Amino acid sequence: MDDFASANVADHLTVLQDAPQPSTTLAYPISPEYVKSWTPVRALCELIANALDEDSSARVSWAGGVLTISDEGPGIPEEGLVLGYSSKSDVQIGQFGEGKKLACLVLARAPDVGQVRYETVGYGFTPAVERRQLLDGLAPSRSQDGTEVLVYHLNRNLRSRGTVVTVACSQNLAEEAIGRFRTLSEPNYQMPNDNGECVLTGQPGRIWIGGVLVTTMPGLRASYDLPLAAKGLQSRDRTVIEAGALRDSVRAILASSENPDLIARFARHALSGGKLREPEQFFADVHNPRVRAAWRAWGRVNLPPRCFYTAASNEEATLDLVDKGFTELTAEGLPRDQLWALMERLGVELARARRVRHYERTRGQTTWVPFGKLSDSERNVLTQARRLIRQAIGAFALDRVLVYSASKESPCSLGFYNPRTTDVAIHRNALGGRSQALQVLLHEAAHRVAHRGGGQWLPTIDYHDRNRGFERVLGDFAALLLGRLADGETMAELHDIPSAEPPATRSAPVDDPAVPAIRRALAHLLIDQTPYALKASGFADENDMVGSTAVHPDYWRTLTNPKVAGHRQQRGGRAWDYDKVALLAEAVGVHPPVVWLAYHLCEGPIYGRPQRRWADGGPWTGQMRKATLRACADLQSLGGAYAEQIPALHALLDGRTITAVGDDSWHAPARELLALEHQRLRLKEHRRFA
Repeated sequence: MDDFASANVADHLTVLQDAPQPSTTLAYPISPEYVKSWTPVRALCELIANALDEDSSARVSWAGGVLTISDEGPGIPEEGLVLGYSSKSDVQIGQFGEGKKLACLVLARAPDVGQVRYETVGYGFTPAVERRQLLDGLAPSRSQDGTEVLVYHLNRNLRSRGTVVTVACSQNLAEEAIGRFRTLSEPNYQMPNDNGECVLTGQPGRIWIGGVLVTTMPGLRASYDLPLAAKGLQSRDRTVIEAGALRDSVRAILASSENPDLIARFARHALSGGKLREPEQFFADVHNPRVRAAWRAWGRVNLPPRCFYTAASNEEATLDLVDKGFTELTAEGLPRDQLWALMERLGVELARARRVRHYERTRGQTTWVPFGKLSDSERNVLTQARRLIRQAIGAFALDRVLVYSASKESPCSLGFYNPRTTDVAIHRNALGGRSQALQVLLHEAAHRVAHRGGGQWLPTIDYHDRNRGFERVLGDFAALLLGRLADGETMAELHDIPSAEPPATRSAPVDDPAVPAIRRALAHLLIDQTPYALKASGFADENDMVGSTAVHPDYWRTLTNPKVAGHRQQRGGRAWDYDKVALLAEAVGVHPPVVWLAYHLCEGPIYGRPQRRWADGGPWTGQMRKATLRACADLQSLGGAYAEQIPALHALLDGRTITAVGDDSWHAPARELLALEHQRLRLKEHRRFA
């Protein structure tokens, strides 16, 4: 540490001698050996922090061998002299009520620091380390002169506002202390938000709390300014930050940032094989949809267009991809979970082993019989049986019906339902007569309706043979047909569904009659709008547009290939998260609340409820209510005719509107919103509610 100029110190002492002389003293029973880890710089930082707590415009300067710290605060009250007393709030730097006293102790004992003087409202004091007999000889002492303690020499003054602290010290000491405060060294500094701030400029590894440097951590790739709320992470003498809490704070900062410079720094470092210290291993913590979209956008611009990464047991697939001109990316410095997370955020896929693909190709072997290979009689029986069931139960009961001659896929002897494709298959032997074909197809239609829902039926998880859900639907079919027979209804009076297409032709999901009309209308809107969005944004194709959002493609597939109401599957197929749906909606140019409501409104009465209570009605459950209210808030922002649908949506949320299964009249708010979007986007509406 450089020595300060003796002449300047002498001038400083002369000024002090001219001041009013002390009239009393205050001794603290604190040994000068206390807080040995504190340095003079640490002590000066405490004095500066106190001034900034009282006055954010406090002035700190060094001149002529003297550091001057002044503020326009209310001064130091009597309670402020008590060790442990603090009136600091969560938005102030201090917290324990010890900083000023300990700082005075450290500066008074430091050989390279001159006199310290406080001038505050009504009085002033000079701290010093002196020997005192604290109890006037009542207790024996090891020294006749008493023990060394911190002593304040106090005097009265006429100051009415503010506090001025002067410390005789070297310029290097003063500048080091001032440099630890971002608010003093950075003119445009703003306090960090609730998460904190990642600082990419300057020497990495610095850790601030509320702009005050508290420690350095070598090996970090950036520096971090934690919010003032994190000051409790420090030890009582402010020399240590608890490691786990620091790790969580740094990860929270990084995982919430959309800054492309931050993404570039960490992505390039990891992809070049660099290691990261534990606090900066944050890739698995990036969950916010917009942050994920920012990572995906960086990957699309900066990574090779055809790339992949590999892991154990992927060697054969890796060789195949390299032979095909793909680029392998590595991040050898990352643990396995962080490697997976980084690549997923960047949109880089894992190489798949050939043996897995081979297993998928050979699973469930069935010998199919093309429709054209059937006899005229077999084709007539199949067509009539399929048509009768669609007329009697509903068009949703059967879609594509395939014919097979042998199969290892199902235990049923004359037919089976495939839940993966929603196709029904019938054995060729069952086409010998209409009665047997009707028996088989009605049985498999019950499996299909129990699994997918449609009409008056909602999906159930127990749709297999010898399960209650399947048996209940099969019983409903019988009751429906017997009721119509008893009422004297004829097939001609039933809702007739044209069936010109061959039974082996599958309807597109967007036209599936089991799917609510409002979902089908939304799918048509998105499909019709996609070409305009691709042209306007310069995307190569639909996959390119979806990939730019970092949202899993299952979301887009679900929105454009909608499911029946109540459909549940273990992975994908739900498009539930509002933020992810909003990203896709914005990419295609449709208002996010319209897309979310058009797809999810039909789930309102059943979402979050046990299946046995799906028909109960009443107020909607918490998550559905929360998401719908968020959509309402966005509709309010859009205003006009969009906001006019909010009262009807609130009536649905509160259970004031009847929401019967099989009746979609209560979908009216979503239908109106889609009509508004068609009008805004100038799309044809002839397919809206097909």
